[in-house]
Amino acid sequence: MKDNQENRNVMGVVLAGGLSSRMGKDKALLKIASSTMIKRTERLLRNTSVDKVVISRNDGNPSHFSDLISGAGPLSGIHSIATRFPHYNLLIQPVDLPLMDTKNLESLIACGREQSKNVRFKGSNLPLFVQNTPQFRQILDYTLKCTQSYSVARLCSHFLMLELRVSAGSKIFNTNTPEQWRFAMQHFEKNHQPNTQEARYESF
Repeated sequence: MKDNQENRNVMGVVLAGGLSSRMGKDKALLKIASSTMIKRTERLLRNTSVDKVVISRNDGNPSHFSDLISGAGPLSGIHSIATRFPHYNLLIQPVDLPLMDTKNLESLIACGREQSKNVRFKGSNLPLFVQNTPQFRQILDYTLKCTQSYSVARLCSHFLMLELRVSAGSKIFNTNTPEQWRFAMQHFEKNHQPNTQEARYESF
């Protein structure tokens, strides 16, 4: 029976399995107010129209999904979820984008569902809406097992990708270093009253 991609449910995926080597501490556990980035990202996805949310993370937590093939960065996490949940299309959101919002993620979901295509934002490979087809899983599996090229950009080059513009200014800002984290936190200082909890963050 042919797999009808249009009518498939969508799974939100929190990518939180990185080594955080440049940050010097686990990015998933960094806090804005009293909420860790992993919890904030999970909540962000739950506030969209996805049907289910899972966390890709190698921490031994039985509710998280560890890599099936390790050592390939984000591709390992994507592969882990795509392989375990072949009947879901995927909305993939890394844990290190504190400025992403539901409105922009919802635009990826809507476009992916309506067009039955893979969708990303112009100039960025993540977040990403993926049609989790057998072809996608085959290429992903081959990339991990038979090549040394583990970039999401290289993976995306094998498929037709629709590109959207980020609304209301750029919200795609990776925080891989302490300096980038501090810069991102200025957003909360500017957009919240000084006495709000959201303006507080951990120093390095």
